[in-house]
This record gives sequence, C-alpha cells and structure tokens, in this order.
Amino acid sequence: MICIVNFKSLMCYKKQLQWLQDIEQLPLNFKLLVAPTLPEHNTYQNYEIIAQNISLAQRTVGEMSANVLKALDIKYAFVGHLERRKLLNETTDIIHERLANCLNNDMIPIICLGMHSGPDLVIRELKYILKNIDFMGQRIIVAYESLRSTQSNSSAYSYVEMEAVYLKLNQYLSELVKNSNLASYSLVMGGHITAEGISVARKIGYDGVLIGDRYQEVSAFQPIIEALNKVKKER
Repeated sequence: MICIVNFKSLMCYKKQLQWLQDIEQLPLNFKLLVAPTLPEHNTYQNYEIIAQNISLAQRTVGEMSANVLKALDIKYAFVGHLERRKLLNETTDIIHERLANCLNNDMIPIICLGMHSGPDLVIRELKYILKNIDFMGQRIIVAYESLRSTQSNSSAYSYVEMEAVYLKLNQYLSELVKNSNLASYSLVMGGHITAEGISVARKIGYDGVLIGDRYQEVSAFQPIIEALNKVKKER
C-alpha cells in the first residue's frame, strides 16, 4: 500500500526533522510519502519527500514553484488539500490550474476530495477539477477524505460511505484510462486514519491511506507501520 503523511503547518520543525531521521532507520514494507512543512531535498532511502502544495504556473509569491520542487527531486505534490480549500477559500478553478502545472512539469499530483459527501457529488467535483486536462500519459493519485471525519476530528466514516465512493471513483477513473491518455491512477483513503482504518481501506480496495499530523513521534506512528508492513510493498 501507499501511505501519505502530511505534517501540515503546526508540527514543530524540530519534531519534523526528528521524525524524518527516525523513520529512516525502520524497516518499511510499504511505499511511504512524507510532506514536511518545508520541502527538503529528496535524498532519503526509506521514503520520498513530497510537497504540500504547488504554485500556479504564472508568477506568484509565497508558494513552491514546480522549478524549485524539481530541483529538490520532488516528484509528488498535493493539489487542492481540504484545509486550503476551507481556510484559504481555494477555488476549484485554482485547483484545476495547480493540477495542470503539476502535470506539465511531469510531477504526480495528489488530488484531494472531500468537500462533499456522497458518491455523485464527489464524482462531480472530480470531473470539474479534471476538465480539459491533458494527462500526457501520466499517473495521478486521488485521495478521498470523509467529510464527517475531518469535521469531527475522529474516525467517523462508515464502511458503506467509503466503499460507495471508492466504487464510483474507481469506475470513473477506469473509464478515463480507457478513453483518455491517463496512464494510471491510485485511490487513497483519508479521514482520521488509524490501524483499524488501514484494514478497512484494504478490504474496500483502496491503494493506500492519507494521514495527517496526529502522529508527531515515530513511536506513536508504530501501530500504523505495523499494520502497513503486513501489506505487500507497492512496486
């Protein structure tokens, strides 16, 4: 499975550095992608550093450009994270532009969904983000986070909800691979994920999980590692 960890903005920088050093020493049988607040050069052996965001293509201020990320050998970037959308009023049109910039620079976007609950609304949201995008034979990751879980800061998702969204997303993206030049996709489940949530994600069919900044020490993250180590490492 894929495990994506996002440190966001409030985690102490020294704790982030310690986390990165500690996780480098552990045996991991899964693909780990870590998004620190400040992107580092992607030189770790146990995991990959990824970006919490990517700028628009046009000149702007205060955001990481694709050029900087590529110089750091970073290959993945979040696009449209829920907290940017809720707190910074980031629109779907802006997310669409970030996505295009990501793909135009041969980076893999992690497209975040979850502003709406219900499979039909989720698909409508994704279709708008992907409209008129030239995938150029590239891969995307789509992360769905349960709205109820993000609002309550707890594992409030239901199996029925997460499965229904997965089935709709998988069907839509499978058709997109057949009918466009999208090469492949992965589906990731988020929303206050625990070790038990990893089991739920596996059973439904998700390719991985998205985890926030709750596990600020690797010792606290250990149950997640143990649950993921049971799954064959993604090739």
